[in-house]
Amino acid sequence: MSSNLNFSLAEATAELRRQQERLQGVRSRLRDVKSKVTSKDGMITVTLDGRGDVSSIAFNTAKFRRMAPAELGAALVEVIGRARAQGREQVADAYREFLPPGLNMEEMLAGKADFGRMFDDAVQKANDIMARGPAGDLRRAADQRGGNNG
Repeated sequence: MSSNLNFSLAEATAELRRQQERLQGVRSRLRDVKSKVTSKDGMITVTLDGRGDVSSIAFNTAKFRRMAPAELGAALVEVIGRARAQGREQVADAYREFLPPGLNMEEMLAGKADFGRMFDDAVQKANDIMARGPAGDLRRAADQRGGNNG
C-alpha cells in the first residue's frame, strides 16, 4: 500500500509542476497584453498595460477642448472602466482552463467572489479525495483495526 501512496504522491507532484509551468507561461503572456479602448465618439483612447495600469490616454479630436470639465471627466471614467473590464476579461479567459468548475473568475477579479465558500468546497474535495485514495484506504484500514481513537 505504501508504494501506491508514494507513486500517487509523485504523480500528483509532477502534475502540480506541469500546471505551475503552464501558469507561468500564461502570466508571462499576460504581461505583454494591452487593453486599448476608444470612446464611442472616437474622441478618447485609453491603453492599459498588462497589469491593468493606465499607460496612455490619447485625445483623438479637439472636441475635448469644448467640453465642460465634468463632462470630460465622465468620458474618461467611462473609457477607463471599459478598458479595465476588457483587461479583466482577458485575464479571466487566460486562466479559465485552470479553474475548477463553478469558480467564476470574473467575480473574483471584480471582488465579488465568495472565498469562504470556495475554501469550504476545496476542503470538502480534499476530504473526498483522501477518503477515496490510497491514504483513505490506509485510514479506513486503521479505523477497522481500531487505530483511530479520534
